Amino acid sequence: MPSYTATTMHTYLHRMHKRQKWWLPVIGPTATALAFLLARHAQHGERTWDTATLARTIGLAGNRTKLWASLERLSDFHVVHFAATDVITIRLWLPALTARQLVVLPDDLAAAYRTLTLA
Repeated sequence: MPSYTATTMHTYLHRMHKRQKWWLPVIGPTATALAFLLARHAQHGERTWDTATLARTIGLAGNRTKLWASLERLSDFHVVHFAATDVITIRLWLPALTARQLVVLPDDLAAAYRTLTLA
């Protein structure tokens, strides 16, 4: 992980948390953690990951089956795109939620999302 000042790290984590709260109930915790890890590294250029290492990095104890399930979930939601079997591209910013995805959110979170996007 790059070296950040405490203020910069707090700001980065705060922004990341704000985006995660909308997508977490939609794509789940493992896919959310994976998406933000990959996007964070993609901002700095290409990155090659060993799948066992990537699985351990997001807390899957090296379980590649769960890693591939999470990657497929991200693909289903158009967060990643498989350019080849072993090459993906990832969105650096997640899109707005669709009406169908908004229904999945808890009522208070959905209300907050609507307020934020209508402002």
